[in-house]
Amino acid sequence: MPIENNHSGQSRSDDRRSGTVDPTEDPSDDRFADCAVDRRTFLTLSAATGAALALPGSATADVSGEAMTDELAFVVNHTPEEYEAATVVEFATQGALESFADAYPTDPDPDLRRPPKAVVRESPAPAAHAHLTADEVADVLERDGIERLDFSPGANPWWKLESPYDDGVFPPVEEARNYVSHGELGRGLEHLETEHPDRVRVREIGESPGWSNRFTGEDPDPQPIHLAEVTANVRDEESFASKEKVVYSLSIHGDERAGAESGCRLLEDVAAGRADDFEPLLEDLVLVFLFTNPDGWVSRKPQTEIPWVEAHDTNFQRGNASVFEEQPIDTNRQYPTIGWTNPNFRPAEPDGAPDDYSDLVPDALAIVDHLRDYDDVAFFCDYHGMYTADHAVFNLETNAPLDHGGTHHLDGINVGIGEAMQAQWGGIDAIEDDVATAIEEMYEWVEDGSEAVPDGDSYDGLFDWGTTYDSINYQVTGGFADWAGQPEAFGGLGATAVSPEVILSNHLVAAQKEWKPYSSRHYVTAYRISMRTCAELTARETSATVATGGQDTAYVASDELTRSSADLPHTDDESGQGGYGQERATEVRRSHAVMGTGPSAQSSATVEAFDSSHSLFVQFDGVRHATEGSIRLRNPNETVVREIDLTAKADPTDSAARTHDYEEAFVRRPQSGRWQIEVESDAEIRVATTMIDADGDVPDPEEVLGYEQREYSVDPMRFFDDLEPFLEDGEIEAMTVLDVAIGRLFWDDFSKCRYDTLVVSHDDGIEHPLYMRAIETFVELGGDLVLTDAGVNLLGELEVGDAASIAPEDVSDGDMQFATLEDRDFDHPLLAGIRPRQREIWKGSQLGYTTAIDQPATTVDPDAFREAGGSVAGTHPRWEVDDGEPVPADYGVGAGTLSAGDAEITVLGSVLPPARQTELHPFGMADYAVSFMGHTLLCNALGFQQRRYEDGELVKTIGEIR
Repeated sequence: MPIENNHSGQSRSDDRRSGTVDPTEDPSDDRFADCAVDRRTFLTLSAATGAALALPGSATADVSGEAMTDELAFVVNHTPEEYEAATVVEFATQGALESFADAYPTDPDPDLRRPPKAVVRESPAPAAHAHLTADEVADVLERDGIERLDFSPGANPWWKLESPYDDGVFPPVEEARNYVSHGELGRGLEHLETEHPDRVRVREIGESPGWSNRFTGEDPDPQPIHLAEVTANVRDEESFASKEKVVYSLSIHGDERAGAESGCRLLEDVAAGRADDFEPLLEDLVLVFLFTNPDGWVSRKPQTEIPWVEAHDTNFQRGNASVFEEQPIDTNRQYPTIGWTNPNFRPAEPDGAPDDYSDLVPDALAIVDHLRDYDDVAFFCDYHGMYTADHAVFNLETNAPLDHGGTHHLDGINVGIGEAMQAQWGGIDAIEDDVATAIEEMYEWVEDGSEAVPDGDSYDGLFDWGTTYDSINYQVTGGFADWAGQPEAFGGLGATAVSPEVILSNHLVAAQKEWKPYSSRHYVTAYRISMRTCAELTARETSATVATGGQDTAYVASDELTRSSADLPHTDDESGQGGYGQERATEVRRSHAVMGTGPSAQSSATVEAFDSSHSLFVQFDGVRHATEGSIRLRNPNETVVREIDLTAKADPTDSAARTHDYEEAFVRRPQSGRWQIEVESDAEIRVATTMIDADGDVPDPEEVLGYEQREYSVDPMRFFDDLEPFLEDGEIEAMTVLDVAIGRLFWDDFSKCRYDTLVVSHDDGIEHPLYMRAIETFVELGGDLVLTDAGVNLLGELEVGDAASIAPEDVSDGDMQFATLEDRDFDHPLLAGIRPRQREIWKGSQLGYTTAIDQPATTVDPDAFREAGGSVAGTHPRWEVDDGEPVPADYGVGAGTLSAGDAEITVLGSVLPPARQTELHPFGMADYAVSFMGHTLLCNALGFQQRRYEDGELVKTIGEIR
């Protein structure tokens, strides 16, 4: 793929512009207040000065001494002069310890803004732990009575010494020296297993790709993936296998520390019997603590060489050490999820993985392989961290299909977490001061942190939930929790799965990951509440049913809705269904560039599209480090088809901006000619382009990703088959267009309906007069009609009730970027049980839809609908690209009802669409992808009441029986 540079050469300036920050520095000081250089200029210049101080392998100081370990010598001599090395000091005498304590303050900060400079202990031998600069290390070496100095990063100051665990393994947040280190975790887990072998079993289930280690010279230096199983009688294999598993994935993104910090402390308390609320659960559950991303964790050590960070700023990294086509790999995009697979990702399916995957994603491959060995993973929780938001914690409903029971199990856990957080704090005001202070520290240009304190209504700003799009305004493919939630038949775990996000556990360019006990204690508490509630409700006997009032429902099936792998040009289906089985050429052209800031960085690049080009993907990594600028993608006519406003994304006080961790652009069937990518940014943006050329409508996944197409046959009407087992009464039955046309909706004399409700989700048969007349008769006799998706087109042809006023031209098909319902009337019966956060009706990726504007909806003109007497519950936006941004162009009725005598006609414009096969989907498809909102819309439209039970007691109902 040709790439044209506007500037020669490429720079690899510091990925995070603020350099290393002194942990003891007073955060209230405004370092730019009296400075002639503004903040953004400083951030840019600091990269160059930092690089001069700490180029890999070059010394910045010359501190030495016999008492000093080689590792500590390397750290203090190869970091900027203000860097404070975590140093453990062993003394020969008590007097030497006292002399040290007089020189280095050990008093804790009463506000918990920072850990004290030093802490000391007297037994079993006098020792201290301190954060020391190179000059301070030199000073200590000159003191009398110094026996040994060693580099000891982590939370527990003594983990490298004899008897390190007299006061516990992982100290409380308020007493911790810093974030728990990866090495400290491994040693601590070994200790817990030794002390509590009946409860704790520790495994190393695989390795990370590994960074280059500047100290040891190992390149790469892979790190073990630690996993701990905690339960009663953990080594009783028969008992272990029979128990339900609750899996906690902790900090899959290395710079989102809340999961790991919470999980290791809870693990210790449960192991030691100090967690009373977990004690009764251990007979029935196995708690699995998975520390998912060791590379993102150890990247903080100065010994680690990160290719795209020349001036090592000792910060955590989002992904692992792998680079694919010069693009850092996001560890939470590399799992083999059903539906659309982004060709920039490397999905870690162990069965048939290409050889290079073992180098790129060995961690994900090992994790998938290990978790598949568990019997009965009931619940899976993948803990993340976010910037600022309108609630302290979000729970993201994963992109995995849930049946009625799974839908209610997840909703029940969400309610339980919200109630438990409210019981803990009452509301966000209980921690508001700490949150505001942390915001001011993390975002130095924010003068008043209270502007960004969560102000939502759900549980007084503490907790809310919805889909990924509902909560953080985008969708993904290849997510870990999405894979875990897939049915086992499709390679997943069949778990009820969720991804929590907590504020202040992620960072932008000027927000170095400094240990802030005063704020970290709150996210550790929030996630402990989450972990406890997930376990409690998994152990509890929960169930859900659907009450119909004895009503029977029919739905019209159609082969037109079925999608099969046999339809694809590159498959050779041996099932007898057919399959083209033809050789269809697919070619992949990839390239990359570093763009944005710096005197030699590129500001633009081009990529060529041909008549055979199937799709163009452009991925932008590093956008979260930018504080101003923009990104534009232009087509050969120089029209901007995608624009990203980096300045708006960087404002932490604007919750609507919802800063993404990455950005991408997708263009299907790109216009032939030269496409141009333009970047203006105060941070480096790494740009990866993938152009797929295909002879046919569908690219071959084996050519693009290395995997053969998995066989599948999917039909959205299976939603009703899956719902029927949960009915308390009544039946749901399928019939064909022909069945309807010949009168099977009625009893023999055609005077009464055989069913109470008819559902039509397609327009197959719309030109069949007997079929349409039978539906009209059904409604005239009092049967309720539910029209969904393309079935809404029938509304323009029906001559019955209020529908008679709707003309065919009042109904139209369109596309959305995401299947959302807007302008909602929450008093409408169709929206009973649906909350304001919940807007997304179904999740596109698992049905083969992308992040472009391709999700279908059939809507009715709002004026025509209301003039006909219709009641509107909400609208669907029709999307278009305006100045490079996908925006709603207009709105049509997406949910509403019309009267027809004693009957009711319900319109749901987008809820059960057929799968889309035009993009890569090597691991198959889902039948349907309804969210909690979509599930509830359908049940309300059918006149059903959803009922949830816990330990046999009815705890919640949604909707009313019609």
